[in-house]
Amino acid sequence: MPRNGRLRLGLVTYLVGKDLDLESLITLCEKTGLEGLELRTTHAHGVELSLTPAERERVRKRFEATPVVLAVLGSICEYHSPDAAVVRRNVEETKRWLHLAHDVGALGVKVRPNGLPEGVPVEKTLSEIAGAIAECGDAAESVGKDIFIEVHGGGTSDPPRMKAILDACPSPRIGATWNCNPTDLEDGSIEWTYRLLSPRVRMAHIHDLYEGYPYKQELFPAMLRDSFGGYCLIEMAQTADPERVLRYYRRLFDEMVEACA
Repeated sequence: MPRNGRLRLGLVTYLVGKDLDLESLITLCEKTGLEGLELRTTHAHGVELSLTPAERERVRKRFEATPVVLAVLGSICEYHSPDAAVVRRNVEETKRWLHLAHDVGALGVKVRPNGLPEGVPVEKTLSEIAGAIAECGDAAESVGKDIFIEVHGGGTSDPPRMKAILDACPSPRIGATWNCNPTDLEDGSIEWTYRLLSPRVRMAHIHDLYEGYPYKQELFPAMLRDSFGGYCLIEMAQTADPERVLRYYRRLFDEMVEACA
């Protein structure tokens, strides 16, 4: 049951938490009431493809001993390159991340498109991204894990383009991470853009709650209407006092969600 009874709150270690080891991250979440973690690759927690079987088992057991859920392994695998060899390397790496997710007990793996290459028709790039992710979806099926495609990258973060990618990847193991991009807004609203993707949104990255994105007005009410079962993962600037800041964030998030009743 989510702490506020309605939406789950967690942390992505892209900025806050990037310099903390795994034990410190889990302790920080326990102290601040955060319910899930997305562990971004290359950061100090050390949950990486290089882990041995014994190390993977230790990570799994540590999460089994805490209410904090290992929600996502935050890879940087991407598939937009016009170089087929680069795309192939990313596909094969994604498959390795999925096996790591299986071994450590994560729900799944985050991947991303990261832009539109110059000189290549947009439709061709979107089709090739979708083909690569669809292959990764087959691998996800084989290990019982999910793929979360971040709504990310210049041009590729455009919701209609992301919908085209998702439509070409029908596997139920493939969903989206809504990223709360400024480009989601049309006349200050995300009503249309979020609706395009909402049937496939499984996770979300959320940022500063007091700025111009309509969290309280539109996003959280839409998630509640959809019975969103993923995690709203905090992605915000670093701070010298993460425990204090995350306690405030937890309280403000709960107040916003409760006001949507």
